[in-house]
Amino acid sequence: MKNDIFKKACLIQLTSSVWQCSRVLNQKVMAEKIGQDNKFLVGRKYLIEPTLLGPVKTAVQQARKTVQRHSLPFPITSIYLVPKEALTEIDERLQYFKERFWQKVQDFEALYGSAKEEAAAVLGNDLFNEADYPTDILSKFKLDWRYFELSTPAKSRILSPEIYEREKEKFASLMEETREMAMIALRNEFSNVVNNLVERLTNNDGKPKMVSNAMFNKLNEFLNDFSTRNIFEDEELVGIIEQAKSVVSGVSPYGLKYNDVLQKKITKGMSEVNEAINASIEEIPRRHIKLAANE
Repeated sequence: MKNDIFKKACLIQLTSSVWQCSRVLNQKVMAEKIGQDNKFLVGRKYLIEPTLLGPVKTAVQQARKTVQRHSLPFPITSIYLVPKEALTEIDERLQYFKERFWQKVQDFEALYGSAKEEAAAVLGNDLFNEADYPTDILSKFKLDWRYFELSTPAKSRILSPEIYEREKEKFASLMEETREMAMIALRNEFSNVVNNLVERLTNNDGKPKMVSNAMFNKLNEFLNDFSTRNIFEDEELVGIIEQAKSVVSGVSPYGLKYNDVLQKKITKGMSEVNEAINASIEEIPRRHIKLAANE
């Protein structure tokens, strides 16, 4: 299994930075403004109108969502485990969002001077400080990524046999934790998709049931991507996925709205899938797994 993982997956680290257009107010200013000096009372000031950076932040979020859609969790923060089969699509999308990111940064740069002038007028002499504003604003932005191959620690002249064995054991433990995290993440993700669909199908408001295209697309997206993301070969989940595919094969949201027989059939079938996936989540043995905050 371990050697298969080396062939099937690699790691990607996505790094980004966006200028933080705010500063903590010092205690003297806080005391002057609100009439008290308290070390537990901390305020911030915006250096410019913060919505101006919204398009830049959106580009970063879209890049992260691209990676997260295809990836699996990894025990190290900001590192993603990615199936090699998905690398071409991921890289193409990241290149697109990187170009979009820098386009939005340049748009912001064009507004930077006037935004600073507006801030000076709003903040006044007491709060405006020219030193808060970078002269090279472009240096405060970054969006990049790099790939790493998965491999066990190699023997070398630097590592003693004792250190080598210890590092190899640590790596094996890391990969086992990664396997368990991946299984839990995929099952939970599928559970959320199915739960939402079942809740919509069982909505007893007396109106024809209407499942949105977006909800069905999310289900089909997961089903289509699953074989690529299932790098740890979760056979139990494979069976549940096949069960779900057989239930929704050839079904459209529009067709569900006016066909009572089809509604009942799909509701029953997806409820059974829902029970199966929830039961499979409960069966996973929980060790000391801490899901990394991939942000």
